[in-house]
Amino acid sequence: MPAGPVASSPFARANDRGPPMRWSNVFVIFQREVRDLIRDRRTLFMIFVLPILLYPLLGIGIIQLQVAFEHKPKTVVVVGPEHLPSDPPLLNAHRSGFDASLLESLETGRLLVSVEPARGAWLDPEIRGRAIQEHAADAVVTIPSDLRERLDRIESEPIPIAYDSINERSAITYLRLKDVIANWKKRVVASRLTRDKLPPSYTEPIQIKQVDVAPKGRRGVNIWARLFPFLLVMMSLTGAFYPAVDLCAGEKERGTMETLLISPASRAEIVMGKFLTIVLASMMTALLNLLSMGLTGVQLAHQAGAMTASHPEWLAETIAPPGLLAAFWMVLLLVPLSVFFSAICLALAMLARSMKEGQYYMTPLYLVCLPLIFLTLAPGIELNLFYSLVPVTGVSLLLRALILGEYAVAWRFFLPVLVPTLIYGAIALRWAIDQIEREDVLFREAERFDFRIWVRHLLRDKEPTPNGGEALFCFALMITLEWFLVQSLATSGRASSLTGLAAGQVGVILAPPLAMALLLTSDPRRTLRLSRPRGRDLALAVALPLALNPLVRELGAIVDRLFPMSVALREAFGRMMGSIPNIYVGLLLLALVPAVCEELAFRGFILSGLLHGHRRRTAIVMSALLFGFLHVLISLFQQLFNATLLGIILGMLAIRSGSILPGIVFHFLNNGLAVAQGSWLAEPSSRPVAAWLYRDLAEGLYHWWWIVLSALISGALVVNLRDGEPLELRPGRVAGGPDEPLVAMSDAR
Repeated sequence: MPAGPVASSPFARANDRGPPMRWSNVFVIFQREVRDLIRDRRTLFMIFVLPILLYPLLGIGIIQLQVAFEHKPKTVVVVGPEHLPSDPPLLNAHRSGFDASLLESLETGRLLVSVEPARGAWLDPEIRGRAIQEHAADAVVTIPSDLRERLDRIESEPIPIAYDSINERSAITYLRLKDVIANWKKRVVASRLTRDKLPPSYTEPIQIKQVDVAPKGRRGVNIWARLFPFLLVMMSLTGAFYPAVDLCAGEKERGTMETLLISPASRAEIVMGKFLTIVLASMMTALLNLLSMGLTGVQLAHQAGAMTASHPEWLAETIAPPGLLAAFWMVLLLVPLSVFFSAICLALAMLARSMKEGQYYMTPLYLVCLPLIFLTLAPGIELNLFYSLVPVTGVSLLLRALILGEYAVAWRFFLPVLVPTLIYGAIALRWAIDQIEREDVLFREAERFDFRIWVRHLLRDKEPTPNGGEALFCFALMITLEWFLVQSLATSGRASSLTGLAAGQVGVILAPPLAMALLLTSDPRRTLRLSRPRGRDLALAVALPLALNPLVRELGAIVDRLFPMSVALREAFGRMMGSIPNIYVGLLLLALVPAVCEELAFRGFILSGLLHGHRRRTAIVMSALLFGFLHVLISLFQQLFNATLLGIILGMLAIRSGSILPGIVFHFLNNGLAVAQGSWLAEPSSRPVAAWLYRDLAEGLYHWWWIVLSALISGALVVNLRDGEPLELRPGRVAGGPDEPLVAMSDAR
């Protein structure tokens, strides 16, 4: 069927940006959604009532449980008290407790002592262990029969303390009992020194003087610096998800979505109005939770100071929350965090058919966010450029640095944290708009899943190209197989071998998309773009990597300075490169094999699947991000930026040409230049020409005039690539023709 005019084609309509967003309509939608939100009693309870009640009740419960736990005395059975020396005493005169001079706090004083003579059943270790396990005693101290004689002879004698490490009361009793015996040991040493007329410094010639330079009033801020970011993330996520599900899936169930869609507001304006409502709910939930938590912390600090006899000021400082400056930073960082979570929750809620299905999406979202926030609680994790680009983790680490007063670090990474978070939110918001513009997502019916019917449908009713879900599943399968392969090679000591490299490319990156294309699609040739390209597209594929090479080398050096490779990784990479016998093997393993495998996977199967239900630009960016993420997991995270940027150009080249071959040529030349340059620069005969090209021979960095020329030529080529007519819009082309299989026009939006 000959292609009609471009202006009237579905592709052109799908890429039409439409009228500009009218903020008056957005504000009307925002007012409507806020009114609906505050009319829902469950939402009001989650946002306003629960934060106010939750933390005071938790604080009261913690105090009462602690009081009940502390007031119940711990029982210590002392077996053989007759063998104890009279001076210094370990037990009091009534033998119902320990000597008062050995007790440092009220908590230690709650140890109740029961004495048993050194005869009978208590001498049996099994009897003592059974008594502790049956809670007849929390700990048992056995006094050796020759203790007094050994003390007189100035000999050391161990005193066994039996306890149950699984039982919390028994473990705490053991720790307090250790303190008591340690104090008693000091008294024994002091009596020896007095008897022998020696100074106290005889046993302790060197002492440690503890000097805490933390400002007074901020000694407990480290605890809150870890706790408040965790609470901020979790409350922002919780406050965004439930309103998002109600405003999207809830409207589908109530039947009010159709009324909203026929209003004068465009669908993008509807999404923006809902988005602002969810942001408001997320921020209110997080703010009220933090406020209630802070006030509860203040009250707990006062009560702890009044209840504790030992070091009340220190304990009060530890529990007291940070001051107003930290609260200001929390409120400031809450805005991008709420924007990020609101956009993601809105996009997920658009997919849900019902409130019940929307609730199911909560668990995977939590499972993704929890490791990102728990990473900030690990010791030794500090804010750097890499963590600043990680969603959730960067914001949490930045907030921790601000609460701790590390303003030099915070100001250095403020924009690297803020800008990516807003970009991630914008991508998620764009995804939500894409979802609301798809009728099959917006009004799909509830369905019952039957595995046999699903498999039969999958194999019998094949589509020419995969869908987005199959593309993402293919990527997840590749990542999973790569993980097991790396672990297997690491166990065998071949993680950096050429065999592992080839196995990873062919068996992990190439095999899954090829198998899925053959099993799940009716036209694998079209899915993998196995067609003959035009000569101009091949010429562009050759010119682009040559023109981009100076910029690629410069960007790689910048990334390496910002994210330096560890010594161990550098040595492993050097060993792998050193094991390559010659340049031809290097070009084969490091250039040709990755070019073929990765292009068929990402610009073939995955890009074809992402074109279902997504605009062409969105599909290209998503495939490039997956391409960069793959390089992070299977090689070095330093390759994330180069791989993602080159992935965008490769995606544009695949869409323009309709063939996988130009991408393979581009990929091969880009990798091959890196391999060839490293080998060429190592030759002494290349130095005269290399000095004309490179300003840094060790790093392979070009002179600045070459970089400027590279930027100009590359920019012109990329503009030509972007403005070039995609294969599916060329006059006279027939979709799915015998020579050049095409992506359907409805799939290439």
